[in-house]
Amino acid sequence: MDKDISKIQEDIIKKDIRKVEKLWKDVEENNTLEYHLDRMTKDELVKVASNYSVRGITSLKKADAVNKVKDGIINNIDYVLELLDLDAFLYLEEIVKLDGKKEYFGSELINANYFRNRGIMFTGIDQGKLYVITPKELCDIIKDKLNDNLKSIANNNSDIIKLSAGLIYFYGVLTIEELSKILKEEYNFDFEDEKFKKLLLIGEEVGFDYQIEEDFVYHIDVEDPIFLMEERNKNTDINFAKFDRKTLLKAAKPDYIEENKQANKLEKVLNELFVIDKNILREEIDSFSIAIKNEAPLDEAIDTFLEAYEIESEEENEILKEELKKLSLGVKRWTLKGFTQGEIDNKKKTIVNEEKVGRNDPCPCGSNKKYKKCCGK
Repeated sequence: MDKDISKIQEDIIKKDIRKVEKLWKDVEENNTLEYHLDRMTKDELVKVASNYSVRGITSLKKADAVNKVKDGIINNIDYVLELLDLDAFLYLEEIVKLDGKKEYFGSELINANYFRNRGIMFTGIDQGKLYVITPKELCDIIKDKLNDNLKSIANNNSDIIKLSAGLIYFYGVLTIEELSKILKEEYNFDFEDEKFKKLLLIGEEVGFDYQIEEDFVYHIDVEDPIFLMEERNKNTDINFAKFDRKTLLKAAKPDYIEENKQANKLEKVLNELFVIDKNILREEIDSFSIAIKNEAPLDEAIDTFLEAYEIESEEENEILKEELKKLSLGVKRWTLKGFTQGEIDNKKKTIVNEEKVGRNDPCPCGSNKKYKKCCGK
């Protein structure tokens, strides 16, 4: 069995090495777009062509495919430029200012791959150094297009992608139609549906924490998107929780974990009882929260969490169970449309006692807002 695992690992390493070797080959000094496209594989050319809606590449000979892709890039470059987010815009602007040749650093991998998949930038080695290269003929076409108007479009594209990622973090799974409607109605965006789908695909490509499947998009921690949508749709009496832009932009960051006071308290309790690495502890608490978001039975999630600890007394065991139950009430649930179970319970109490709550009184849900601006709307 160990030999099989070693063989699999060896094959993966060899595959990765071959991939790197393809990206980093010696390049000629005065190279053209045609030169770089010709160094690509047929599959890579097909991928570039797809970003310009160029069809019929697979049936062509390599030289004919290269020419067809080259013409597609030159004739349709505006289409790709208008889909840039701000990071991509600034990266392209930097390379063009350097006459199309910039020394490569590892942190640039996402942008370099993004533009390589669109036939705008290529990678190569010159005198032992790694470079990202945009052919001169493309630099000449692009440089006048990188103006304030395009930068404004790129900034708007970034907001659409990031706010979408933030909403998916809190809602777990949405149809693309639902996500589009929320962005238009709650955040005043105006975009065509086709462009919105393209921007979502770009967000997925450059590493935001969501995946797209047919007509819906879901967070990478979601285990069963169809099940969650079905459960969520049963809660017809709950509207989607609302979040401001600042909160969504924070939540859009890859590997984001929302601050939770009860999680901090649980961490403190565990540190008093056990010697444990802080990062490992945070990961375990986050895994518990993700299980709750995925609608794992509470007792099962608690037992899974506690299995990692050698608890000596029944008293300690009960203390931890109670803390985990409290934590579960403070987790923003995907089936509850971004609300916590605690918030939903408080809203129900508010409805029962609504006659006793003055419009200017603090809202019983615990939001620290006045009742008239919260549950009393």
